[in-house]
Amino acid sequence: MYWAGGLLSNLGTWLQAVAGSIFVYQLTGSALAVGVLNFVGFLPILLFSLAGGQLSDRFDRRTIVIRTHLVSGTVATGLAILAFAGIASEVHVIVVAFALNTSYAIAKPSLISLVPNLVPRDEVTDAVGLNSLQFILGQIIGPTIAALVMATAGAGPAFAINAATYIGPIASMVYLQRRGLGGRKAAEMVGAVARSTAVSAVAYVREQRWVLALLIGVVSCSAPLEVIRTLAPAFVVEQLGESESAAGFIVTAQSVGSALALLIFVPLRRRGLSHQMAAAGLLVQAIGVIFTTVAHNMVAASFGVALVGFGFSLCFPILTGTLQAEVHDQVRGRVMALHQMFHLGNRPATALAVGVLATAFGAGPAVLSGIVLAPIGLMATRQAWRRMGAVVQAPGPGPDAAAEASQTAVGGDPPRSG
Repeated sequence: MYWAGGLLSNLGTWLQAVAGSIFVYQLTGSALAVGVLNFVGFLPILLFSLAGGQLSDRFDRRTIVIRTHLVSGTVATGLAILAFAGIASEVHVIVVAFALNTSYAIAKPSLISLVPNLVPRDEVTDAVGLNSLQFILGQIIGPTIAALVMATAGAGPAFAINAATYIGPIASMVYLQRRGLGGRKAAEMVGAVARSTAVSAVAYVREQRWVLALLIGVVSCSAPLEVIRTLAPAFVVEQLGESESAAGFIVTAQSVGSALALLIFVPLRRRGLSHQMAAAGLLVQAIGVIFTTVAHNMVAASFGVALVGFGFSLCFPILTGTLQAEVHDQVRGRVMALHQMFHLGNRPATALAVGVLATAFGAGPAVLSGIVLAPIGLMATRQAWRRMGAVVQAPGPGPDAAAEASQTAVGGDPPRSG
């Protein structure tokens, strides 16, 4: 139920993101305007993620998800009504994107912090991979629906579909509450509240430098996805000679590459190849960026962006799973809030930067700028493994020195199995 609710939510999120980008580009004809949309839309990740992490460590995470998604559904419905009435403008889309992602920034730390409470500890990394699959399936289905609906019915129906998808997470959290799944015991909640002001996320990261190194790796494998998504409408028009609605198919191709990588993710990880997979993923992304830049037809460009997605799914679940497994529940919400800021919060800066580059030099050179991220990620993850002092082995990371240190930092007990 957790997985299915997330799938429906992500389907709507990606439908809204691509439909919104297409709609703004149709209204303005400007790649910079799309960059502004994504900058403003994802700015809440930077502004409100830490607050969401604090709430996640203090209150019932399932209740937080329910309430935030009720707000999001209401806001999304309002935009759909404006679009149906024919009065929606780029300003409306930008304001709604800010509001939806404010709610998302508060909810996301609770959502991702639930995973270790739903599966045994030695299966957390595999669960992160499975969770990434539903995210990627949403990326595949959502942009495809966006492209088809925008081409045939317009923005109103597209925005209405997004509004309906917020039912998924609400239903899944209600189900977990009724079954007594994913919650914390009363004693644990009291301890969590008592410690919620004892250590800040920033202080924790200063103490555990391997966390910062992994977070830099998260940025390095996540930002190339935003480069492609932001530039997709301008890229397909300028370099491929297609209509802007074809941007949805470019984003879909990236997601297909991500899904294919997850088919081999678990077998490779269980062979003890976690570190090699993360490094290989960053290198594959660099190759994909180059291939996309030189492509001049939809087939070649789709292959290039698929490589970018493939590399992401080799790297991202390893880094995220390590963080989830090695950080204690009492501080996990705040650490995963930082993870959210590095994973999604880089999007405002990335979107605005590549929008400016595309305006000045064209969409192709702007795509190529994403290649600088691979060497940064390789250096950061190498430092992370060294600082942790142990290799993350299959079937999952154990209670090593880094994990024990994390418990001491928040005054908690050593991690428990199951």
